[in-house]
Amino acid sequence: MAKLVLHLLSARGYGIHGDELYYIGCGDRLDWGYIDQPPFSILLLRLQRAVFGDSLLALRILPALAGSLTVLLAGLLARRMGARVFGQYLTEICVLVAGVYLSLNHHFSMNAFDILFWLIALHLVVRIIDGGQPFLWVWLGLVVGLGLWNKLSILFLCVGLSVGLMLTKERRSLHRPWLWAGLAS
Repeated sequence: MAKLVLHLLSARGYGIHGDELYYIGCGDRLDWGYIDQPPFSILLLRLQRAVFGDSLLALRILPALAGSLTVLLAGLLARRMGARVFGQYLTEICVLVAGVYLSLNHHFSMNAFDILFWLIALHLVVRIIDGGQPFLWVWLGLVVGLGLWNKLSILFLCVGLSVGLMLTKERRSLHRPWLWAGLAS
């Protein structure tokens, strides 16, 4: 909540970012993809403008919300990995004040949502490793698929997870249908 308030209070402190003008132009001409980016964040921007209008504050609502969810998910991931209350708060504070996240969530770009997709995917992976339900592979596939529609960099996470899967005892998942259902989704 603090991150959302921080971003919304400072949303009008600077003018429109050059990339935001480009995204607005792409949003006016929706397509299945663009030469330099997939279409998901552009579609979000188009919907955001239809609901909230074209003000500078309205333009920055979704990135601020994505940043707030990033802080929350980082804390939840820390808890899932064994952190107690202090560790969870420390994680959230670090994500809250990290300069790169303050910058990425201050203006509209696909990067604000990219980080969120990575965190959701990592949260699902940790749940799967902790003995979660096998259908979580399908959810992971859907999150990665949406992440690919937002930005292709989530492929780096997929490569790392694939190597980790093959080099650990979790490689037994390769013989289960849920992993393949997740890839298909």
